[in-house]
Amino acid sequence: MINIITVNYPLNGDGIINTSIDGGETLLDADIVIFDPSEFSSLWENAKRGNDNVRRLYSPESDQIRNTFSSRRNEVETLLENGKVIISFLHPTSGFKGEIGNQSKYDIVSNYDFLPLRQDFFLGRLKSGTSSINGSLKLNKSKSPFNQFFGAFKSEIAYTSYFDLDASEKPEYFILNKANKGIGVVLPVFEGLVVLLPSIEYDRNNSKLIGVIRSCAKQFLTKNIQTPPPPWVKDFKLLGEAELDSKANDIQQKIEELQKEKIEIEEEKNEVTQFKGLLFEQGNELEELVIKSFQKMGFEAENRKFDDLEHDVVFESPEGKGLAEIEGKDNDAVHISKLDQLNRAVDEDFELRGKYPQGILIGNHYRLTNPENRKEPFTEKVHIVAKKKSFGLLTTYEIYRAVKYIFENPEDSEFKLQCRNRILKTVGEEIILIDK
Repeated sequence: MINIITVNYPLNGDGIINTSIDGGETLLDADIVIFDPSEFSSLWENAKRGNDNVRRLYSPESDQIRNTFSSRRNEVETLLENGKVIISFLHPTSGFKGEIGNQSKYDIVSNYDFLPLRQDFFLGRLKSGTSSINGSLKLNKSKSPFNQFFGAFKSEIAYTSYFDLDASEKPEYFILNKANKGIGVVLPVFEGLVVLLPSIEYDRNNSKLIGVIRSCAKQFLTKNIQTPPPPWVKDFKLLGEAELDSKANDIQQKIEELQKEKIEIEEEKNEVTQFKGLLFEQGNELEELVIKSFQKMGFEAENRKFDDLEHDVVFESPEGKGLAEIEGKDNDAVHISKLDQLNRAVDEDFELRGKYPQGILIGNHYRLTNPENRKEPFTEKVHIVAKKKSFGLLTTYEIYRAVKYIFENPEDSEFKLQCRNRILKTVGEEIILIDK
């Protein structure tokens, strides 16, 4: 019997044990382990700071979650070293910035950290994208042991993510969509296999899925019948083992020191690359980036939550004060409803402060399209009302262009002053921060 353990993907059947990512059951008795990473965000959703716009966790919660993934990753590594099969259904990446040991240093923790693969295999490459169009998928030119999965479920696959690269010449990507993006992957890791499968409709009593997975894995497992060493084996020592352990420990210490250095560099890099989110983000993430961008221009800027009032961005400088509402649209221009919200926010600020701020409507229009190919950012009605109300209109692409210039010319105070003046004094039309 081929033993299966599922992690946050419970199935009914003989030889199957169900557990969770933070469950107490070991994975080491499995021939096949099936993971569902879409469920792992429950580990941190309730631990996030309620008023924090950034997905950020602090010690000790972040350390506990990191240790949970590390423990599962160690088990997965042991299984792969012993020729077993690790299966994960593919879902969009999720995660958070986690503080490390209460040191005010952070790294990124993702829902795929249970796998012994580099984070950048998923981060930045695995894109969200849903399709359930029959006939849109195909097998790549490969002899993958999991080709049978495609044959059995090709009419049921409704993938939610894909690898954003041309995989037509990469046989490990054994299932492709029509654009030759990989949605199914088989990777040899150590002596085993890591298999990333597109999602299908979940059914706890899916005997067909169990049978297909066992059949696909069997041809590989029969070549790798080896039992993971039991815990008591460590008490039996051979000559030279202790010396090699010592050398391995020294190398591990150097690795950990380099890893700390790498984390610091990555955190520094993230402080820069986060501003690319101005091109594609929405919601709280976009608000946070606009605030940081305005701060780089010399504004004091923040999100306001006061009793029943909630304003996306309030900003101020010696040149004046303003208030902005922000909206990201997937495949559309910014509509009048957000401008109505800005109008109410300006009135609320007047009642609170006794003086009208400059109102700015900020839009990330057609956010899933390359900015250079996007249509008009604001509807005609928005332009008409903006003129009537003397509001400014600003795109996050324009903010990105300004931030890019500031990174390249950090000492150019005249440019920052120009940005502040144009934001505060351009009324009834789109604000241009950097001359083309």
